[in-house]
Amino acid sequence: MNTCLSLPLFAMLGGGGAMLKHIAVLLLVSLALTVPAVAAEFEVESLDQVVEMHGIWRFRVGDDLAWADPDYDHVLWDNILVPRDWRRQGHGDLSGMAWYRAKIQFDLSQPGLRGSLHGLGIALGKIHSAYELYAGGRLIGGAGRLPPAPLLSADRKRIFSLPASAVNADGELLLAVRVWRDDALGRASTSGMYEGRFLVGTVFDLTKAVWFPEAITLMLAIGYMVFGLFSLYLYLSNRKLTEFLWFSVTTLMVALYSLELSQWKYVVGYSAELPFLLHKKLEYTLVYLLPIPGLQLVFSLLSFTPPLWVRFYQAGFAVFGLLVLLWPNTDILAHTLFNFQLYLMPGLAAVLLFVVWCAARGNREARTMSLGWAFFLFAAVNDILLSHGLVQHPRLLTIGFAAIILSMALSLGNRFTRMYSHLDGAVRERTRELEQSNEKLSEVARMDALTGLLNRRGFAERADTEILRASRSQRGFVVMMGDIDHFKAFNDQYGHACGDFVLRETAILLSQQLRDVDTMARWGGEEFIFLLPETSLEGGTTLAEKLRSVLESAHFNFGGNELGLTITIGVAEFAQGMSLDDCLVRADAALYQGKQSGRNRVVVDQAAAESTDSA
Repeated sequence: MNTCLSLPLFAMLGGGGAMLKHIAVLLLVSLALTVPAVAAEFEVESLDQVVEMHGIWRFRVGDDLAWADPDYDHVLWDNILVPRDWRRQGHGDLSGMAWYRAKIQFDLSQPGLRGSLHGLGIALGKIHSAYELYAGGRLIGGAGRLPPAPLLSADRKRIFSLPASAVNADGELLLAVRVWRDDALGRASTSGMYEGRFLVGTVFDLTKAVWFPEAITLMLAIGYMVFGLFSLYLYLSNRKLTEFLWFSVTTLMVALYSLELSQWKYVVGYSAELPFLLHKKLEYTLVYLLPIPGLQLVFSLLSFTPPLWVRFYQAGFAVFGLLVLLWPNTDILAHTLFNFQLYLMPGLAAVLLFVVWCAARGNREARTMSLGWAFFLFAAVNDILLSHGLVQHPRLLTIGFAAIILSMALSLGNRFTRMYSHLDGAVRERTRELEQSNEKLSEVARMDALTGLLNRRGFAERADTEILRASRSQRGFVVMMGDIDHFKAFNDQYGHACGDFVLRETAILLSQQLRDVDTMARWGGEEFIFLLPETSLEGGTTLAEKLRSVLESAHFNFGGNELGLTITIGVAEFAQGMSLDDCLVRADAALYQGKQSGRNRVVVDQAAAESTDSA
């Protein structure tokens, strides 16, 4: 397993079956006979910007200080990918000591590069649990302490200044990282050089690259605290504003959690192993308890009273948090993390669907929150996959918290503004505005948005008015129902946009043939209905034939395609003593008869026609 080809194979196999691993080993042994082994090497032509040392390093389990020597031949060592958890690369059961080695080749022929070596530095990302860094065979520094007096300092990023003499005359720099993995956190812990940025460059550039994101995290945490304390002040000023209480608790917990995930917790340093474990417990306790106030804030903003089973679901997070907080050792972290993730994800997905549903129903707070919750769910999934070594993306949970906090802050702001704005407005003015709004909504409710015609409701109101007029004048009217022939074919062949085009153009063309007193409405789908006041059955039939002929003769172009349209129309006359439903049934029956007999025709209500003939 000492060829460059071993890494991608084992990366794909991960913790795969034993048979696949044996096959891979046989394949690699055969390849080793013909492919020369190459050392992990990174080429640097300039230090104008930082250079990432991500890729293949050499790796060996065990401990021997001779492995720090630049002249030591590591050709038989395994290949391993950095950054990546060594548990995901065939060393799932490894606890104890292991070494990483890589060579950096500086192109000293490049102008100015040799002089830049005097400010050379190395930045190491997250390494579990403690380590020492050797450069050119010299011990440069580390994080934590290795056995026999171990001190955990997992996940601590550090920048080291390197002496120019660590680079030999040929421009080679040999890096060796001696890593110790403590099993105190059990399966919940990570292993080796598993995450973050591993960089070479000038110390100044490395400081910017490493600490700029940490500065952003600190500013976010401070912002969370300001938001939280201000919201707490608002709640204490008015105890009815419970939304601000839950917002305060949520943001303050997010602020503490963000600091626990950052490098700022290392600024105070560690004098013993215990503080790191306490910080780890605090980190897990915060993330386990966060859904309780977070969910309550959503419910408050949406004015939703959750059922009892939702309350029990919230209480489950309290059980997770108290277990971690009160358990005497850290083994509980390994036993709860995966179960918590399984418990959390359905709840997050349900909340997102609930918020989107409320937004669709017109809730303004939900509209504001929906994007924040969607990004938070994405960030949570990303970090869960990252914690299991399934992806190598940057952690997004801190940004996810920022998105959700911002969206909820905007929702709170919207609610606060609506609650306290325009308090000096007159009640009469408010009433007038509401009446106008109701009139507009009522008008919109009577119209079909696609065609601009009346809808069923609007037509029924117009028909009721016409029935009253007909009863006073003793004059009837005609109802016609028309259906576009083969409408489904337009949708199937050209898409629903074509169907919408056909409906709009048909409505425009046919409505132009009517009198001002006539009414045309969209009855549903591709069906239209017409009401012709003071019109006889004969006159209605004549108009129906005209409408049919006009539509048949028209030419429509959609997307370069010529469309031919026809319509089948059923005609019925409203007579005294008849209800509107009776007339509609007759018109619909005539329409159905026209469809059955070949379409593109006008059919008169048979009962009315026979009555007219006998008369």
